[in-house]
Amino acid sequence: MTARIVKDGIVTARMSAEHAEASRVDGSVGRAPTSEPEPVPRRRRRRVGLLACSILLVGVGIAFLTASIFAPAMVDRVTGDIKVGVQKQLQRIFAPDELPVIRLGAEGGMVELDHCDGTFTEMISYRIDGVPPLFAAHNNCGGDVILGWEIGQRVRVDGSDVVYEVVEERHTPKWSNVEELVGMSGEFMVQTCFYGENKMRFLALAPVGTPSDAG
Repeated sequence: MTARIVKDGIVTARMSAEHAEASRVDGSVGRAPTSEPEPVPRRRRRRVGLLACSILLVGVGIAFLTASIFAPAMVDRVTGDIKVGVQKQLQRIFAPDELPVIRLGAEGGMVELDHCDGTFTEMISYRIDGVPPLFAAHNNCGGDVILGWEIGQRVRVDGSDVVYEVVEERHTPKWSNVEELVGMSGEFMVQTCFYGENKMRFLALAPVGTPSDAG
């Protein structure tokens, strides 16, 4: 309550002690809480860290670009090996109980091979006595799947229930004579090139049964 007092003809108002006390406003009431300013050293360390990461990424990019210009074979080999390794890991993680599957395509030569349709082309030029039928694919057109296989690897051919096993392996330089493959075993062979190397890989496959037999 407020008591009115007349003094020297002037009316003044005097608030009760309780009301006056309640009307005091603390400086913190009604204000949005403010965070303490971040210490300058911490902000500086953060900026230095971001700058260092940026410099590192730029340096890696420059190094990769330089290597791709002056040593393209090395870059091709490294990136190819990484790709093959990733493919093997994905197979183990997402389809550990499934066999790798390859697609055998039409017969032909380099023209058909360069179609790069994801199939292995039966190479007519490799049809000589003593050499099983050969199916080839460029490594960057799906052929690199066989770069991750070892002797004993079991695989399937798309559209067939027969399970095949890698029974023999042979390497030759690119554009080698077909005669270097004479004597290879198996029902047929698959071929692709190693990444960044002057080397081709040939794998002989032989049937071992059906998926139920392989299990």
